[in-house]
Amino acid sequence: MLVKRIAIGIGFSIFIIALLALGLKRASQNEWENWKAEWQVKGEKFDISSNIPNKVPDHQNFAKSQFFVPLFANDIETQKFNEARDRFKINKSIRHDWRKGKKRDSISWENSFFESDLALIAEDLKRPYCRFDIQYQDGFKAQLPHLSTIKNIAYLFSTRAGEKLIKKDEAGAMQDTLNVIQLGEQLRLEPFLISQLVRISILEMSIQTFWEGQVNGQWSNKQLIAFQEKIRDIDLLKGIELALKLERNIANQWFTNITKEKNGSEELADMLGINLNFIARYFLYSNQYQINKIITEDILSGIDISNHKVSTKQIKIAEKKILKLKNSLLTSRHSIALLLLPNCKIIMLKISQAQTALNQAYIVAALERYRLKNNKYPRKLNNLQPDYISKIPGDLFHEKDLIYQSNQDSSFNLYSRGFNEKDDGGNFFIQNNKINFSDKGDWPWPKITKD
Repeated sequence: MLVKRIAIGIGFSIFIIALLALGLKRASQNEWENWKAEWQVKGEKFDISSNIPNKVPDHQNFAKSQFFVPLFANDIETQKFNEARDRFKINKSIRHDWRKGKKRDSISWENSFFESDLALIAEDLKRPYCRFDIQYQDGFKAQLPHLSTIKNIAYLFSTRAGEKLIKKDEAGAMQDTLNVIQLGEQLRLEPFLISQLVRISILEMSIQTFWEGQVNGQWSNKQLIAFQEKIRDIDLLKGIELALKLERNIANQWFTNITKEKNGSEELADMLGINLNFIARYFLYSNQYQINKIITEDILSGIDISNHKVSTKQIKIAEKKILKLKNSLLTSRHSIALLLLPNCKIIMLKISQAQTALNQAYIVAALERYRLKNNKYPRKLNNLQPDYISKIPGDLFHEKDLIYQSNQDSSFNLYSRGFNEKDDGGNFFIQNNKINFSDKGDWPWPKITKD
């Protein structure tokens, strides 16, 4: 009799727990599906297929260069794959520290082995499109073997450009710099977060060379015009929007795959005719909802592509919401969301720094052209229009312009107020020998500094 009562009690307890779990699961599922439907009406898409770039003709596709095809035609770690991956790999590393006003330490182009390959790459860069054969359906497991190769090629072009500057071959240096920019822009439509970060790293290489030639007064009017035309339409905000949407949608694919699998089909669950996965599914739907809501409503809404602005206020709101998940009771129930949500502040700082640098470089090229003709810099940026620049980029973080001052020593100051949106006198905030782009300081176009 006692055993029977215990069995009945256990069975009743399981029944009550199952009902509670079912209620939680349905509540979290409804919350996610209702929110998703609301945003779909607004035109938002939550599946990976919406993020995949269109296919392009092979003969117009830079990705079909002989140097990249083996990376996707052969299995990873096979001999042919490794040879293609390591073809442009070099052991030397030169720091690109132009933001601190530092030229590259020493440049010695001893890589004649690469000359013929770089000539072929330069020819391939004339193709109008780029789409690598990435298996997007693999989601988080998608292989991106081309990224290290394209970055290595950019590094070689950049290094050779630096040597050409030293040898007073400004035309050759500018052409290599334009090739570096073109390499970075092959990734502009590739919607992976890491792809956009590699794109930024490559573009930073081009700015290093441009800055070195600018502070030495080496560029001609023709070369400055070519540089302006090359960077004028680069929009990193569009790239990061693509990447954040793909990150979100890859997470959605992962959740869909998980919830379709039959987990926990223990004998007891089958015998009682209940599904003990209700708790797990509540956990999954709840995390999926948090990831989508924070990325869509908080992070993406902080990027204003039409006005070319970044809202630091919105990024801080997203940070606070993520922190709230971390500090909530039973933090583990948000563990997947906390794992998959991107570090929005770090990402937006990287994007903002790079876009600000491009905007400043575009203006600086116009300032140098003005100086070449008038033997001085203009008193105001407005004096550059329309002869030297069609539209002057503003500060990314507010409606005001970048701050510009012409100096009596035939120099100029040009800076953004930076992420804190305060005028700190046009100086970086250096902390532990590194620029703190986040909390204090402005983002100036640098002059040469001495160690």
